[in-house]
Amino acid sequence: MVAEIGDQAIALHPGAPAPHVARIHYPRVVLQLLVRMRLDLLVMVGLCLASMGLKSFLAATFVHTTALPMLGIAVSIFVGFRNTQAINRWWEARSLWGAVVNQSRHWRDVLLALLDPAAQAGPRQRLLRLQVLAVWLLNLELRNYGLRIQRQRVLRLVADLGLAADVTLQQVSVARSELLRRLHAQGALSDLGLDALLRSSEAFTTALGGLQKIRNTPIPPAYDVFVRLICWLYGYALFYEFTRSDAPLTGACLFLGFLVAERIGAYVEGPFDRDGSSFSLPLNQICLGISRDLLDDDSPFADLPLCHDPSTWT
Repeated sequence: MVAEIGDQAIALHPGAPAPHVARIHYPRVVLQLLVRMRLDLLVMVGLCLASMGLKSFLAATFVHTTALPMLGIAVSIFVGFRNTQAINRWWEARSLWGAVVNQSRHWRDVLLALLDPAAQAGPRQRLLRLQVLAVWLLNLELRNYGLRIQRQRVLRLVADLGLAADVTLQQVSVARSELLRRLHAQGALSDLGLDALLRSSEAFTTALGGLQKIRNTPIPPAYDVFVRLICWLYGYALFYEFTRSDAPLTGACLFLGFLVAERIGAYVEGPFDRDGSSFSLPLNQICLGISRDLLDDDSPFADLPLCHDPSTWT
């Protein structure tokens, strides 16, 4: 990869991130948004078309011009608050996954420093593989979804470690702790070395608990329903107000804009979506990066493609 600065060209490391988010991916994001909102769009179009011939009835029973500004203020407050909370959840999840990456590398460095490469090569490699397995199991647990090739690689790693095919994340953590205890009892790990590894394990467990908290405690459904209903009410009222002024297209665009703003907040609120869309975190790429950092080239994940473009999420 080459980056051009003025008249000079600088070669970048293959693992360096892209210098900017490519605009060529914007249509892909818009397409994903439209696919997710297909039912909303159908209902909106049908509602707008059906309302074109009911001007006098709706004017008398539904829309009041003086109510629109008050309703607009309420919509802006609730949608703004909801979207802010959704972005905060997304960013917290990304920060916690960053902690998982850092602690995985720290786990590798401490093991390399403490365990003799000749005498304890087997236990060291097993501890590294257990860490990688824990990361991938966390990925699959958060999303409750995985591509077939990913599950096959996870099962291959599980078999290499001699664990059951249905092993859980908690069982992997227990197996790692038991191995550390045996190494310490054998004298392969000093007290200070064991303490360093346990501190790294504690930091990983803390990040794991934070990610599970985000997954298991979404924004209350009652609040989600209320924000969605008030957006539909205001968008429809706004559409009809512009229809009365012979500008139905402008009203429909504004109606769509409020629906999109509300839906984006709802989609970003779930950073572990199973479809790996542009609204979720690139968990596969994060886990692949950890696998490459901790394991050798002959690992089950060595030949999976690793993307370095931050605008590509899957």
